[in-house]
Amino acid sequence: MRLLIAAPGPRLPHGDLAGPVGLPVLPALAGLLDRARRLPPAADWRSGVLAALCGVAGGSQLPAAAVAARAVALPCGAGLCFAAPLHVIAGISRVHLPPGGWLRLAAEEEDRWVEAFNQEFGGPGLWLHSVGGGWLLAAPFAAAARDAAPETLIGDPLTRLAARDEAERALRRLGAEVELWLAGHPLNRAREARGQPPLNCLWFWGGAPAVQLPHCARAPRALLVAGEPDPWLAGLAAHCAVPLVHATDWQSLTACADALLVLAPPPEGAGAAHWQMLEEQWFAPAARSLRAGEIGALRLQIGASAWQLPDPSPLRWLRRRRPWHQRVLT
Repeated sequence: MRLLIAAPGPRLPHGDLAGPVGLPVLPALAGLLDRARRLPPAADWRSGVLAALCGVAGGSQLPAAAVAARAVALPCGAGLCFAAPLHVIAGISRVHLPPGGWLRLAAEEEDRWVEAFNQEFGGPGLWLHSVGGGWLLAAPFAAAARDAAPETLIGDPLTRLAARDEAERALRRLGAEVELWLAGHPLNRAREARGQPPLNCLWFWGGAPAVQLPHCARAPRALLVAGEPDPWLAGLAAHCAVPLVHATDWQSLTACADALLVLAPPPEGAGAAHWQMLEEQWFAPAARSLRAGEIGALRLQIGASAWQLPDPSPLRWLRRRRPWHQRVLT
């Protein structure tokens, strides 16, 4: 069995690698890194996965939105970006994305929101698509979106650079119109009646044109996600012609010969409890299976850093041991 495990990397306050960061000690993950050969870094974890599946030249530079577009067969050249439903909190001078502010909607409610958006704003050149548990906006100006992914912003103020061109200004205008539309929408009143936070912002991020995807020479035979799926994973599954399967525990992998397992971040943010859960449910069983010979090869993609096991180098025992979070973030 060959396995690729991918996850967004940890986030540290103020980028402090040395001081207290509130992250737990993860002996199983640290032990895996001790025995692994470090591979060239990628731009982010999604790019690292594509580099592993398609080769560095073929896949690592593919925008995430272009991969997601594969799930809805959008034509090459179409402008795309992700549209994340958020509940943000407005302060005196800034807008803040609280833990849990990245909303995960039930399928029926998600469909109602998409239908309502397209009735209000849709047209021949602008359409919101529901893809794999998330939304993808197709519009002539959508590729101009360059804001960061919601998973990297939880707990932080939402800051934006000044719009650089007319396409980005058009996208910002759409965002402002959408916020006004959301403010009094009946679907939001229904959410509030259920005691749920209203959807008050669509966060457009990860813009790119749709392109022809390269062949995945090392496509997995199974694509599993622990947590919530997203449009990028749905597009990758469509491109690799494999189903996207929910992984509940380590036993979900026992029948998989070659698999990609994605450890998706929770909507409340990947804090200490999340990393401790990953250690107990995924990294520790992976270490045991590797020692037992049940896994022939294991690749880890933690954030931008990539690691390959086993490492045949006899010098691996001489490497300086550092906390796991320092190794995956430097």
